[in-house]
Amino acid sequence: MAMRQIQTELDLFVLALVQRGCATPYDFKSQAGISVGSSAPVLARLEKSGYLKGSDPGVRARRQFSITKAGTKTLDSGWRRLLASRPTDPDATLRITYLAWALGRERELTEFINASSTTLKNAAATRMAEANQLQPMAGNPGGEAFRWLKASFEAARLRAQSQALKELGKQIKKQTKYK
Repeated sequence: MAMRQIQTELDLFVLALVQRGCATPYDFKSQAGISVGSSAPVLARLEKSGYLKGSDPGVRARRQFSITKAGTKTLDSGWRRLLASRPTDPDATLRITYLAWALGRERELTEFINASSTTLKNAAATRMAEANQLQPMAGNPGGEAFRWLKASFEAARLRAQSQALKELGKQIKKQTKYK
């Protein structure tokens, strides 16, 4: 079983969930809201890479997974590099936020949320600038009008995500007692 470098926040996120008790694809669905179809391939890939150990199939071919020493070491060392990334994809941002929260690092969590919120706000400003350049053409609903609609919508979505992320950070801080 050859160890491979974990490349995605999804891999580390799944390792953290397994470490915290999500042992089966059904657990991923019932506890974390992640479909069996989404979790099963990641679990299989992490098992093949040696980061998870799967049990023999039981009733209804159900398998339970546990994190290996290599998986724990990779999780412990790998999540920090993600804090330097600034994804605009909401799922990636939330997975990294979860990792920093679940691993109990208040300072890193706060810094990531603030930096990611700023990144989203800056992306929103860029999209709004694009929309403003297209706006005069929006009076004639041709192809440019659709581009204007799309850029305006994207700017609003990014602004809302930026604000929601900051709000989540406040709620997490309220709920969590860091050591």
